[in-house]
Amino acid sequence: MDLKNITLGEWLSIWYDTYKKPYLKPYSLRNIDQMIRLHTPDWLKSMKMKDISIFDIEKALSAIPLGRTYIYARQVWHSAFTKAHKLGIVSVNVLTLTDKVTYKKRKSKALTLREQTDFIKALENKRFKWVMLFYLHTGVRRAEALDITRDDIDEENGLIHIKGTKTEGSDRYIIMTPDVQVLLIEQQRQNRKEKLKTDRIFPYCKEQMSRFFKSVCPNHHLHDLRHTYITRCAECGVSVSVCQQLVGHSTADMTMNVYTHVMDEFKRKEALKFRLFPKL
Repeated sequence: MDLKNITLGEWLSIWYDTYKKPYLKPYSLRNIDQMIRLHTPDWLKSMKMKDISIFDIEKALSAIPLGRTYIYARQVWHSAFTKAHKLGIVSVNVLTLTDKVTYKKRKSKALTLREQTDFIKALENKRFKWVMLFYLHTGVRRAEALDITRDDIDEENGLIHIKGTKTEGSDRYIIMTPDVQVLLIEQQRQNRKEKLKTDRIFPYCKEQMSRFFKSVCPNHHLHDLRHTYITRCAECGVSVSVCQQLVGHSTADMTMNVYTHVMDEFKRKEALKFRLFPKL
């Protein structure tokens, strides 16, 4: 193949198969694949790499709403052009000349105890009841729950293997508490009832999970269940280090931020009990 005249679409396919597919886990590969298939326009893919200008890249980016998808698409293209530049396919990585856009991540907000109770009630007789309760009882990320297979469940030792990909410590084992064990049993019973032939415990897609959660808990996002789990751990006295390992945070600081907030609220409530002159 004449790499000097290769199109962006041809190069992205080679780059993905050669430099990404052998080294990344399925979750990361799916994200890259989506950026290539869904967010890289066909007109840009048909252009020769050497002919793509800054304007072409910025025109393609302008069609993507500002946010996480915009940033990740730019990162994927940047990585592909970086490798192309190293191989001499292009004389310059035009992505380095485009303007970066910062994305302020929405701060997670735990469900209050009242909201949590209402959420659990809303799950009654719903198809996704068990997977939602699993998120609430374990604090796993959206994709992590959906990747669990029968082989990941260690009944003998009471552990569940979470094949995380987000951080260094995200590949981990979590404790299968009695409540979680019940959830898994009920989910597998449901799978048999629906005649779903799959090794995955929760055979659903990410979009289904987010849409359903929003339908029963409109004031929150699905990721807030993870924050809720960490908050309940703090309130129950689970140590920061143990919670950090259970949720797969790369540093204790990420977990400690939640614990500090919970403890500040607790101290405030306790302090308000003080009365210099108690009512008679």
